[in-house]
Amino acid sequence: MKIHFVNMPKGASKVNFILRFYFNIFRTWYLFNIKFYWVKYKGFVRVMAETRFAKRNIEIGDRVQFGQFCSVSTDVIFGNNILIAGRVGFVGKNDHGYDVPGQYIWDGDRGQDGVTVVEDDVWIGFSSTIIAGVTIGKGAIIAAGSLVNTNVPSCEIWGGIPAKKIKNRFESEIDEKIHKTFLDNQNKK
Repeated sequence: MKIHFVNMPKGASKVNFILRFYFNIFRTWYLFNIKFYWVKYKGFVRVMAETRFAKRNIEIGDRVQFGQFCSVSTDVIFGNNILIAGRVGFVGKNDHGYDVPGQYIWDGDRGQDGVTVVEDDVWIGFSSTIIAGVTIGKGAIIAAGSLVNTNVPSCEIWGGIPAKKIKNRFESEIDEKIHKTFLDNQNKK
């Protein structure tokens, strides 16, 4: 596993960065082999304090970071090179049936949610909620505090409640095509 010094915090020493890198590898091994053993991971994953993973089908790619107090409560497939800020929730959309007269919500059937997919090179902002069954496309950005309840196309910036397109990530279609080609080529390595 190669250490990438490109996103080192300003003022941090390389020695400290290397020690933290190897501590994180051990911590990730503990989290996904002991505490959350049902989660499958395929590379370098950084999980900040108090992040929780429900006993669901969860797969995590390489170079994925979860901020503090995240909650993954539904089936999710995470790609590679993903940044997830703190307090982001991945939640079900059919957790409790509520439309049967004479039945408590507590007793309602749970419906099928579908699998959430977070593709490569995605950044999800602080305190966003991602509803089950959506796909967040390659290179997309989700603004802080957003509620994502529909698919987000590649290389777009979305935000709001519910989330809607704010703008394209890149200024031109040529730049977007260059970036998508870059991402596709990375996956072939």
